[in-house]
Parts: sequence; C-alpha cells; structure tokens
Amino acid sequence: MIAITTALSAIVATLTTLFMGTLTDKVNKRKIFISLGYILWGISTASFGMLNVNSDTSLFVISMTAQSAAIMVIVIDCIMTFLGSTSNDAAFNSYVTRNTNEENRAKVEGVLSILPLIAMLIIFVGLNGLTTEANGYRWDLFFYIVGGLVALVGLISVFLIPKEKKEIAPSTNYGNLFLEGFKIKTIKEHKNLYLVLLIYFIYGVAIQVYFPYLMVYIEKTCNIPNTGESFLTPFAIVMAVALLIGSILSVIIGIIADKVGKKKMIIPVIVILIIGLFMMFFIPFIENTTLRTVYASISGLIMILGYVSVPTILNSLVRSYIPKGKEGTFMGIRMIFVVALPMCIGPFIGDALNKAFGATYEGEYGVKSPLPSNYGYLVGLFILLIAIALIIFIIIKNKKEGAQKDEK
Repeated sequence: MIAITTALSAIVATLTTLFMGTLTDKVNKRKIFISLGYILWGISTASFGMLNVNSDTSLFVISMTAQSAAIMVIVIDCIMTFLGSTSNDAAFNSYVTRNTNEENRAKVEGVLSILPLIAMLIIFVGLNGLTTEANGYRWDLFFYIVGGLVALVGLISVFLIPKEKKEIAPSTNYGNLFLEGFKIKTIKEHKNLYLVLLIYFIYGVAIQVYFPYLMVYIEKTCNIPNTGESFLTPFAIVMAVALLIGSILSVIIGIIADKVGKKKMIIPVIVILIIGLFMMFFIPFIENTTLRTVYASISGLIMILGYVSVPTILNSLVRSYIPKGKEGTFMGIRMIFVVALPMCIGPFIGDALNKAFGATYEGEYGVKSPLPSNYGYLVGLFILLIAIALIIFIIIKNKKEGAQKDEK
C-alpha cells in the first residue's frame, strides 16, 4: 500500500509539474499559481480528516470500510498531489530559481530544505499526541490542522509575494516549450544539468528504499515507544533531536557551500548520509531502551543532516544550470529524475526487503503489514556509493578533457 501510494503520487506530481511548469513559463506568471494553489492544496489535505474506518468520533467524519477508505485515500492523495505540485513544484520552485543567484543559491536552498523538516517536527512532535491511542487516534483533527496551516500560507502569500515584473513571455508555442527538456540537442547543450540530475536520481532511489518506512521503522522495528499521555514520547524525542539540530546544521552547510563552491561539497555531504545510514542499521540490536533512544537520536541526526544537505547542494546546482526563462519547464524535467523515477523504484525495493525478512506488525485497524527491515539502510548506503563513483568518474573525465584542451 505504501509503495503503490508513493509511486502514484510521484507520477501525478511529475506530470503535473511538467504541464503546469511549462504553463507558468508560457504565461510568465507564478504568483497566482502559488497562492491559489496553496489554498486549494490545504483544503484537499484537510479533507483526509473526513475519512475514518467504522467510526463517527467527530462531526464531518465519514464512516466507511477499510477497503473504501483505502480507495478514497488514493484518490484524494492524487488530487492533493496535483494541487501541491502545481503550487510548489512548478510555480514556487521556478519562482525561486528565477530570483536567486550564484552568491546566495545554496544558502537559500539550505533554508528551503529545512522547511519540510520543520513541518515534520510540527507533525511528529507538536501534533504527535493526536495520533496516539491514549488520545483516541484523532486523525480528523490532525488533518484539519495541517490542511488549515497550508491554506493559511497560501492566503498570506497573496500579501507577501511581491507583484511580478512584466516580462516578455517565451515566443515558443506551448508544445515545443513542453518538449524542450526531452530533446537530444538540449541534453547536449546542457550536459552538466543532466549529469547533476543523474546523480540526483541515484540519490533519490537510495533514499526511497527506506524513507517511506522510516517512521514505522523507528517505532515498530526499533521498538521506540510512541505511546503515553504526554506528547513528548521517546519516538517524539528522537524525531525532535534529529529534525531540529539537523535543520540548523544543514543551513550552515548551505552557507559554507556558497563560499567554498557547491561542487566541492557534493561528496562530503553524501559521506555524511552514508555514515548516518550505517548507524541506523544497528538501532534494533541495542537492548536497553534508554540507550537505544539516545543512539537512535544521534543516528537520526546524522542521517537527516545528510538527507537534507545532499539535495541542498544538488538543487542549487540544478538551478544554476537551468536555462533562463524556462525555469518552469525544466522543473518538470527535474521531477522526472528527482521524484518520479526514484519513487517508482526505491519504495518497491524497500517493500521487497521488508517482505523478504518475513516479520509483520499490526496497524491501528488490525491490518498486518511487513515490518520495515534495517537492511534497507544498507542497500541505500550501497546505492549512494554508486553516486560517489559516478562523481569521481566525472571529475577524472573533466580533468582529462581539460588537460587535452591545454595541450592543443
């Protein structure tokens, strides 16, 4: 279920960004797509709160069977993804690309990269108590609050985003503009862009092997409790330490990257992530609960730092290589490498690993699912080693080509 939902979301997100990103370039407007898109995105997110299985715990909640709820979740998720990708992946990302430069791009990217972590901090720490048995699994309130916050951001953006300058829209018709990033000529002319996207793709596959199962892994496989009357459960503590400190450090890495050069930072940040994944593998083997919680917090911190820092560097490089005036169009190409392909490959590798080891856990409604395996972290680690090998190959190749040019 997790793997299928993840793959469908990735496909919808990518197609949406391709079509709507090109549209933002063609009409040369982004603010309306960002503001209205976020408002509708928030409403669609809040609608998840109306779904519940055999329960009428709150007003507006629709009681339904587990099978019907699963179908509705997938449908609403696709609608939510369309709206989210239009506003964020297509419009907002192209807006950021157009309004940043080489001097501040990694720093801005570092700040943007921590925003999802702050969101996770709000969700898994601030709102964690709503989703526990002690508080009656109030998923309805959870989604109303999250959706409301997203819609509020869209409303505020109407007043905060400056009025866009009048610029001449591309003369190329929509069809040709849409196909621009798929042409062999374009790939040859922007070789560095596609090489960075290839590295990003490998990173994405490595991450998606384990990340969709991360929360269940920490709680169920590693036996770090997420129960109790207090919102600050051991599970919440692990998430808070990893996300909060990891966020701060990732911004610092972005600032350093702007000063020393983004290309020099790629391998070091991937190595940080590899160390984090290696440490995450050993969490289930620690018997003492307190020691396991402390070790998981440190492992999660290093892993999250790498998880955020790698795309900080890669995204800033992608933005630097995207042709001016075609930011929205190439955001769709970016989504193919960064979202669609990794999310259609990685989760299924992770799911196969989980099933291979045979253990299961029982969810809230008695549905048994494969228990996330710690071997997913080792597989992710080895995939990242492929990315490092590719980077080293590119560096050596560029040096040889440079030396040959000097000789001539």
